[in-house]
Amino acid sequence: MFFILSKIVGFIADPLVFITGFFILGLFMKKKYKRRRYLLFSFFLLLFFSNGFIYQTIFKKWNVDAVELKNNYDFGILLGGMISLNSTEYNLKFGESADRLLYTVKLYKEHSINKIIISGASGSIQSDIIESEYIKSYLVNTGINPEDIICETQSQNTYENALYTSKIVLSENKSTPTCLLITSDYHYRRAIACFKTTSLEVDPYLKVLEQKHISIEDYLVPQSHILRKWRVLLHEIIGYYTYKCVGYI
Repeated sequence: MFFILSKIVGFIADPLVFITGFFILGLFMKKKYKRRRYLLFSFFLLLFFSNGFIYQTIFKKWNVDAVELKNNYDFGILLGGMISLNSTEYNLKFGESADRLLYTVKLYKEHSINKIIISGASGSIQSDIIESEYIKSYLVNTGINPEDIICETQSQNTYENALYTSKIVLSENKSTPTCLLITSDYHYRRAIACFKTTSLEVDPYLKVLEQKHISIEDYLVPQSHILRKWRVLLHEIIGYYTYKCVGYI
């Protein structure tokens, strides 16, 4: 039930839904002043959610702080959510979160992590693919030793990522291992909070930019791709506080 509800919330957490809803209300209102009010509000929402500077300011407050990392970790925990549901084991179609996969390969090749744990099934109602197994095949093809890759194949959300991954790690190790959590920047707040409910301590792998470029377009010109970024961020914010309400974190 919670899994289905989270997907519904994810659909609603889209600025275009709000903008379109108020626009339609404005078109069909009989009273002229109400029609004008709703149309103006939908226009205001469009300007707000397409402004790059506003998004970057709020995202910076949402993002977690980077920590000083160790030179080497026993495990790199890679969270799923990187591939399209149209993917097959031999033809992966990557989404916007594929950066976490690239970071994992880089960390392994640099010997910053000894083993990789891929956590996640499909995370979708419509698909029964096991993402972690598909990603393992991809990593093996890049030259990573299959014995250094562990698949966690049960989880369908971030809470279960933390729950099942911690069970795997702690059951196979007598002492508490060092773990590096690898996911996308917008997802760290919820992911870290979930891992804190387990006995497994993790450090977040955050890429900190020394300088953030903001152009004049970010201030003045509406940008359609910012709407997409807002959808992802709102999904995370709503997900985080939903997890709080149900006691996951």
